[in-house]
Amino acid sequence: MAPTPGTANRPRRRQQSIAAMDECTSEFIKRMITRMSFAEVMPVLKAWGVLAERDLQSLTMKNSKESLAMEVVHLCETRKCTMVRAAELDLVYTHAKSKLKIWEVLQMSKQTDPGMNFTDVSNFRASFKKFVFSIQRNLIIHFREFGDALWIRIAWGKDYMKPNQYRPSFIVYHIQTPYVFMTSLTKTQQPLVCQGLLSAAGYDSIEKMDLKSRYLESLQDIVFKRFSQPFQSYQSRSAPEESCMPTTVNQRADSERMKGKARVRQAMLETLGDGGLPVLECADYMLDTPFKGEAGIANKIKPFQCMVKFSSPHILESVRSLAQSGLSEAPVSSLFSAIISKGKNIFYVSEKKESSGSRGDN
Repeated sequence: MAPTPGTANRPRRRQQSIAAMDECTSEFIKRMITRMSFAEVMPVLKAWGVLAERDLQSLTMKNSKESLAMEVVHLCETRKCTMVRAAELDLVYTHAKSKLKIWEVLQMSKQTDPGMNFTDVSNFRASFKKFVFSIQRNLIIHFREFGDALWIRIAWGKDYMKPNQYRPSFIVYHIQTPYVFMTSLTKTQQPLVCQGLLSAAGYDSIEKMDLKSRYLESLQDIVFKRFSQPFQSYQSRSAPEESCMPTTVNQRADSERMKGKARVRQAMLETLGDGGLPVLECADYMLDTPFKGEAGIANKIKPFQCMVKFSSPHILESVRSLAQSGLSEAPVSSLFSAIISKGKNIFYVSEKKESSGSRGDN
């Protein structure tokens, strides 16, 4: 019996859809490989875990990047790699190259029983997906564990468009802690992710901390206090007196210089410590100063606002080095020492007000 009009092409369209999906996966893997350096390809593929050791040994690393990418794509085709696995490759690469992103820190809290939440990873994953998909269906979520951190990758779609695998968002959540690290989320995407985290982790509220950096590990060191703490109990002691007082001007100058260096070092121990410091590239200070003058005029003029930004490849180490070399004052200003003590590198500085609730950092 001859097929009715319009039915003969249906299987063909389905086959074309499957082929197109495979082609999208191949193109995605190819682009992933070409963005890596030759030195990064092998470690990332090993961590990915999809290709066997003999597959990795067969790769020709001396060819061009495009040829190497095609070799990897061919091996993935023999392994029947899907977009799910390709997304995991992106997770592995982003974990290895987290410095390419700018990370923000959020902290969850709850009003009742503020103790530690004992959330199972499997339950968290299932609860997070269930909540997010109940609000929005046109997205794809992938998970992967790295040590004690659960990495979440979300590819977002729009109306009548497939999720864009080339512009995903990443969320890093350390189970049993209230801290979350996010990157590449828009303002419209953040509320959905935050509500999903609260629902899955069992917290009541979540707030963005004034802390961001490209160095994800340093952000984790700050919030988890995984670095050498300053010596807050360090007792101030003057340099020991000389048994014989210097008799020349040069000797007195050398003695004063040594005492000065000792005082600077003591001040630095009290504020920044003497161990390794978390790596932060910037410190932003939002200044808000009211107009000072006649009361009637001052009330009509908006406050003066500006932002002062300090940037450096390693701003905390730079501050410590400048003080120790005598190029800046010691002790360090509280506006810099508060980066560690308060765990933030974004500050809102305003004059103190008589009413409570002032936002200023002093």
